[in-house]
Amino acid sequence: MNRIRTKMFISLFVILTVFFGVICFVAGPALTAVLIYRTANNLTDISKTIDSFAPGSSNYYFDLYSTAVNNNISFELINPDGTIAYQSSDGYSAQSSMHTYSVNPNNSEFNQTERINLYNFVGNKGTYERRRKIATSAEYLVYSTELSSSETLHIFSPVAAIDSNVEVATGVFIIICILIAFIMLLFVYRYVYRFTKPLEEMNDVTKDMADLNFARKCKPYGNDEIGELGRSINTLSKTLDSTLLDLRQKNIQLETDIEHRREFISNVSHELKTPIAIIQGYSEGLSSGISDDMNVIKEYCEIINEESKKMNGLVVELLELSKFENFSEEYPAVDYSLSDQVKDVISHFSLILSNHGITVTNSVPDNTICHAQKDKIEIVLKNYISNAVSHCKGDMKIEVGCEDLGESLLLKVFNSGDSIDENDISRIWESFYRADKAHSRNENRFGLGLSIVKAIADNHGTTCSVHNTEGGVIFDFEIPKAKSGE
Repeated sequence: MNRIRTKMFISLFVILTVFFGVICFVAGPALTAVLIYRTANNLTDISKTIDSFAPGSSNYYFDLYSTAVNNNISFELINPDGTIAYQSSDGYSAQSSMHTYSVNPNNSEFNQTERINLYNFVGNKGTYERRRKIATSAEYLVYSTELSSSETLHIFSPVAAIDSNVEVATGVFIIICILIAFIMLLFVYRYVYRFTKPLEEMNDVTKDMADLNFARKCKPYGNDEIGELGRSINTLSKTLDSTLLDLRQKNIQLETDIEHRREFISNVSHELKTPIAIIQGYSEGLSSGISDDMNVIKEYCEIINEESKKMNGLVVELLELSKFENFSEEYPAVDYSLSDQVKDVISHFSLILSNHGITVTNSVPDNTICHAQKDKIEIVLKNYISNAVSHCKGDMKIEVGCEDLGESLLLKVFNSGDSIDENDISRIWESFYRADKAHSRNENRFGLGLSIVKAIADNHGTTCSVHNTEGGVIFDFEIPKAKSGE
């Protein structure tokens, strides 16, 4: 970062040096041109003043002489025939102007000079020349014009005064430029430092980001592009940190899913292994003619049929679970009476409940309307009640209720009996997981019911949960309320 700071400082230093160098280089000629232009305008005004004097008046020559002295110039008046009418060097008396050489044009100061340059100033009458006196090499700005008296006026202004002023002004200007340049260099250094300091800090932050360290953030640098860049780097850092954290979590979840998949395949294999072995054994016995007794043969066939039904039930539940987890079928959500559905499902289990001596209490309010996939909610109810029947103990009672959560309904199914171990609660929704660890094949239960309930909750974008309570266990399921608000 020091390299860019040095490069920027040197670049700006060179730019300032060239800039002020060019200014100093053109300052002299430019100032000379300005002073010459101002002098030319001044000479024009002087010519107008001279033209306003009345020849023959008592003060005429005095006015001419005073004009020359007061303006630090010299001039001469030339008659139309080329003779000299007056030269400011003659003084201010009428007698002094009656010199013997006045008739000789060679005595004209104008004729004793040579042209160096001719100036063209737009809008000014007469001619402006830069002329050099042959005898002394002194240079003059000469303005020539014709007066109203038909005399020709030549005004001489020494260029040396202009050059002296330009030299002094240029020297002062150069000193001022050097001081300004020095002050500006101090500001440039401060500016370069303030400009590169945030970039240096941003560079350190991005290096930390490259090392996957997102703790360090860019400071606020204002609302300009550098500040916006700092905020963008902070946003990028936050996004990368969140993304990597999410990726780590997904990797952990993927490892967990892979482990669950292995366990799932193992459980499926286990569940299918037993009925297949039974079917194979009894079918081989029948094919080998193990007995001629029709009662024995009938018993073998009934066992094979029963095991086939268990296998079919397992396959059906696996297919249902796969559909719900993969969202492979569309089940449109509709408004319907949840209270009527609960009554129908309880009625469906009436014989089983009676055989187990279980009392059911339905506290779902009448006219409770929900907005959900009706067939799936029926599966949830049946799985919850079936699960409650299997684990109902003690008071032998099941309670079905509903709580209004505002935008949704919380369906609850309670069964009396033993509580669930806390270590099992987090895994109870996994496929083939049984909290009681008792793989009773007589109940035709495979540990898939609650997995299906969890998949249906995910389909609805809601939640399901289980928790122990006094005297039993409560399973609940969140259901969206009807959109109509009925």
